[in-house]
Amino acid sequence: MRYTEFHPLNPLNCFVECFWTLDGGGQSGPSQPERILPDGCVELILNFASPFAQHNDGSQAVQPRNFIVGQMTQPILISPTGQVQLIGIRFHPAGTAPFFHLPMHELTNQVVELGSFARTLETKLATATTGIHALADKVLALEKVLTKLLYESKTDFRLLRIAAKIVERAGMISIDDLADEAGLSSRQLERRFLSGVGLGPKLLSRILRFQQVFRAVDANESSWPTVALDCGYYDQAHLIKDFRQFAQQTPAVLFSESSTFTESFTRKRRMSSFSNTRGI
Repeated sequence: MRYTEFHPLNPLNCFVECFWTLDGGGQSGPSQPERILPDGCVELILNFASPFAQHNDGSQAVQPRNFIVGQMTQPILISPTGQVQLIGIRFHPAGTAPFFHLPMHELTNQVVELGSFARTLETKLATATTGIHALADKVLALEKVLTKLLYESKTDFRLLRIAAKIVERAGMISIDDLADEAGLSSRQLERRFLSGVGLGPKLLSRILRFQQVFRAVDANESSWPTVALDCGYYDQAHLIKDFRQFAQQTPAVLFSESSTFTESFTRKRRMSSFSNTRGI
């Protein structure tokens, strides 16, 4: 399968981290489920081919055709059922505000089929891409559609800016200081994050620290205690605790079994330029 990222232009890039596409041939036989890990982002998925299967406690269900994946605090296990042609929209934390007018905590750990917004998006996208089959061209059309929707909305940037500071510091920042800077109590900030981001600021920080481990391990082969301290953990035990929650595996097991597919959806391998391509 081939994974490609496209980074939007200003002002959409304040809300959308990237568009991504995933395409590939049909499977010749059953495939091993892939582990998608929490990363602090909400994603909208548009499927133009066969659905993916989602695995849960030994059972599996077919994912909807178009859906939103809320904030995750645990992994999702998925596998293709045939031809793959996906477009994903990866929103920055709090970046969904201009497009989804609903409490984001209601979507946490949920895969939810899109209703009226998906139909509106499909209609606009179909009009803009008549006769177009390439996913890359659909992405460019989708960027124009979302930019138009953005200009039509009224957006409060305050929560977006606070969340961006947490992302920039990879979760290693004082939440109380952020609340004071915003003129809010810690409880008020928590409520706003739950509604606008889908997670409280402290939990978002934990997930971002957890994601930082993938970069740290890739950068050097230091011992786990050193990696833990470099990524803001008090000790190795706290790192392992987060891995058991967010990956449901120990670090050693996860890294020994990790695939290129899984790594493409961690913060370790994310690109910074507008259009980058890499194969899986």
